[in-house]
Amino acid sequence: MSNTKVFDKVKFFAKRWFIDAFSGMALGLFATLIAGTIFAQIASLVNAGSENMVGNLLNQVATIAKFMMGAGIGAGIAYMLKTDKLTLFSCIVAGMVGANASGWLPDFSVAVGIGNPIGAYLTSLAVAEICQLYAGKTRLDIIFIPIGALLITCVVAITLCPPVTWLIAKIGEGIALATEVTPFFMGIIIAVAMGILLTLPTSSAAIWVALAQGITSDAMLLAGGAAVVGCACHMVGFAVMSFKENGWSGLIAQGLGTSMLQIPNVMRNPKIFIPPVIASAICGPLSTCLFGLKCGATGGGMGTAGLVGVFSTIEFSTALSPLMLTLGIALLFLVLPGVICWVMTKLLKKIGWIKQDDLKLQL
Repeated sequence: MSNTKVFDKVKFFAKRWFIDAFSGMALGLFATLIAGTIFAQIASLVNAGSENMVGNLLNQVATIAKFMMGAGIGAGIAYMLKTDKLTLFSCIVAGMVGANASGWLPDFSVAVGIGNPIGAYLTSLAVAEICQLYAGKTRLDIIFIPIGALLITCVVAITLCPPVTWLIAKIGEGIALATEVTPFFMGIIIAVAMGILLTLPTSSAAIWVALAQGITSDAMLLAGGAAVVGCACHMVGFAVMSFKENGWSGLIAQGLGTSMLQIPNVMRNPKIFIPPVIASAICGPLSTCLFGLKCGATGGGMGTAGLVGVFSTIEFSTALSPLMLTLGIALLFLVLPGVICWVMTKLLKKIGWIKQDDLKLQL
């Protein structure tokens, strides 16, 4: 096999496993864990005065939705990988098992909970890829695919999932420790990295959930604050930078949706990345060192998308005074990213690094 063919194969599977599958993982997270978190916030507001039937109902639905995270990830991955129907439904089961696979006890009993998204990713991806190899080859798919999927799930769940989820957890703990020791520099690193991941065709939400899930220390929540601010800098930054080209529809699509819409433009002119990266590098340490904003696992990779990151920041920053919290969110999520990116874009246009229509969206 020639080097070109090898490279093409590597490129194909890299896109399939780390872009397409992660995009499916994000879809599953949005439909379950993130939607459930938003619902739980609404339930707490409904129950603010005193508990009532409506608030309790919303809270129960939210709890069930969050517990379905693994199943949602499995469905999302299978959908994005364009599997057949039986494999898709089998991936739902695989994802649910994989999400809880890091908690096996010596007798292989397991406590079922929300689980870890990386375990769901591994089992769902394995089932999707292997089952596709023999799907449609016999007339007994209705038996062979579900049973085969369960066998694959068992193997992956007891071999790959525990060490990989352990490694991811240790990376998360390392981030928390580093943030506690050097909040200024980690504020820069986390904000810049998460902002870039949000704009690239990956899932910043899935990545941050995987890293931060189950780590509730103040340092990790502080790191989450830097993460959500970095994501907001890219979303609001690109929205403001491109307002002249894209108008209000572009402002809303990027500011409340995703800056990933700019990916084709980034590929054509990577220099448009400079303003939001600088904004992230400035606002990240302001979050960790000055305002002390905190954000949970589900909001850290969301930025201003659907206001999930904003609500999560409000939920976990209860130690701050209302004035400090309001100022922090207003300045670091909206004002500073917008102003910094607007000024930087003007400068870059003057020196010819950014040209007219470089930020134009094809909406």
